[in-house]
Amino acid sequence: MEEALPPLPKPVEALDRQPAESRAVRELSIALVGEVRGEIQPCGCPTVPYGGFARREVFLDQFRAEKAPLFQLDAGEALLKGVSESGRDRLDARVEAVFSLMREVGVDVMVPGPTDLLARPPEGLQALSDNGGPKLVSSTWLDESGGTWFPPSAVLERGGVRLGVVGLSAQPLAPEVAGLVGYRSPVEAAREAVSSLPNGLDLVVAVSNLPEVEALAVADEVTGLAAILSTRGSEHEPPRARGETVIIETPSRGRYVTALRMRLGAASGEALSTGGPAVDKFGVLLDLRSGARGEPENLEARRKILEATEEVESGLVSAGAGRNLVVVEDRPLGSNLDGSAASERVINEFQKTVVEIAVAVAEREESGPSYAATSACISCHMHQFGTWAFSEHKKAWQSLVERGQGYDPECLGCHSTGFGEPGGFGELSKFNLNRLGAVQCEACHGPLKGHPEDESVAVAPITEATCVRCHDEANSPDFDYDSYLKKAACTTDPHGAAR
Repeated sequence: MEEALPPLPKPVEALDRQPAESRAVRELSIALVGEVRGEIQPCGCPTVPYGGFARREVFLDQFRAEKAPLFQLDAGEALLKGVSESGRDRLDARVEAVFSLMREVGVDVMVPGPTDLLARPPEGLQALSDNGGPKLVSSTWLDESGGTWFPPSAVLERGGVRLGVVGLSAQPLAPEVAGLVGYRSPVEAAREAVSSLPNGLDLVVAVSNLPEVEALAVADEVTGLAAILSTRGSEHEPPRARGETVIIETPSRGRYVTALRMRLGAASGEALSTGGPAVDKFGVLLDLRSGARGEPENLEARRKILEATEEVESGLVSAGAGRNLVVVEDRPLGSNLDGSAASERVINEFQKTVVEIAVAVAEREESGPSYAATSACISCHMHQFGTWAFSEHKKAWQSLVERGQGYDPECLGCHSTGFGEPGGFGELSKFNLNRLGAVQCEACHGPLKGHPEDESVAVAPITEATCVRCHDEANSPDFDYDSYLKKAACTTDPHGAAR
């Protein structure tokens, strides 16, 4: 059965720029991701499982096989998985794994975002970068002396192409991190960073996790930027041209790679054309090259592809003269990209570490409440147990088994009860699966061992915050608190009144 793709952003607004003075033709490609948010492997909850570093590695290997040099950029918000993450040890393991995986797949530059500071302070992020992670750049985050925590820009060179990258990090507003960095105006920061770049670059772009309004201000007021490559900002707008700058936003969670293919026939200061006859011809050329790489066994078919390629390339000499062209496509990381990848070693080590941490915590004796398991709830709550037994929560672990992810520690936090918590689901054993597999009573109401005899053990009420620990935007995009609460059958009494 063919996989149904998650919804894509609208196509890039087509804009055909006027030609400028012609320069020697240079081609390059950029692979952009942003708001990966600690997703190391594809999660199958929202639709079909898309994303993951292993698939990204396979895709990038294919992308690198194309003619143009490839640069890989990450717009930040990369490290913190979300509220379902518990325990500093598990968070540290994830952060280190994400940086290792970035190195494995070849990320050149990352622009840290505010949630990344919740994972590590600036000096901690820099230490990870120095240990083989991607280069960190940010022109907006200031240290105590008024200088920038990270270099404001970077120059990348590959295959004879020189790319200037300006980093634009958003202002940290969460109380936990607001005081870790100073913040300067993105317009001022971008203008200064662009002016400090060396002459003779082939292209200059900003990589940003700024809110929409600030990204637009940079596009309006800063010259010299061909594009702002961004996360979704405060609102998800389709990619579009803004004056002389193209704003391109990448989908979140690493489930797509935004692929930019560029053919530069003018100076770096000239704006990018996103539409028109020249861009159309360039798109056809890319398709033909892709067909040629497939090397059809039929010699006649191969000859026709090569002839067509030569004809289109010849037409681009005049059509593309004096123009900088870009073709943008969001490429889904689906099961067609499954295969052997070097990053799988890092993923396997991370999984092993997470399980070891969860087992150690589950076996640890704590002074606070522990987990009793649903079997302890039956004597007083027979009706609720009976209705829960036919609910989707009851099937949560089985749904993983059906997808071949029954022992994936990335999934068990939301498909078992108390994973990695004192007394909760730890070792992946038949005993634990029988006791705390699936989303049982205590997954929502909190650990209740000793209840009702111990009056200090309180039943946590169900609120929307309880649910969004797992039913978040990424993994439950259609979540509606009122309707989902009604589906949780154990929340109604025999007379149908919601609790």
